[in-house]
Amino acid sequence: MLSDSAKIARSEGVLSRVLDGEAVLLDTNGGAYFGLNTVGTRAWELIGTTGTTRAELFAALLAEHDVASEVLERDLADLLAGLQQRKLIVIS
Repeated sequence: MLSDSAKIARSEGVLSRVLDGEAVLLDTNGGAYFGLNTVGTRAWELIGTTGTTRAELFAALLAEHDVASEVLERDLADLLAGLQQRKLIVIS
């Protein structure tokens, strides 16, 4: 699990567009497209072009969605791991 202070930023070469409330990401380095659901899209928006910490991201999503903190914790960890594995984000 990431520490609260882990900095999350979008990787260079990733383009995104929100269509009908869901984000489509294009990895220009690998040429692959990825889709995010509405919560994943909101996380992507919160990461933004300047990045955020894991704690800030978690707090914002928890405030905006009616979800148990344990469920959000697990789902956010899965989302971030998937984005990092696909090299769409950088965590430092």
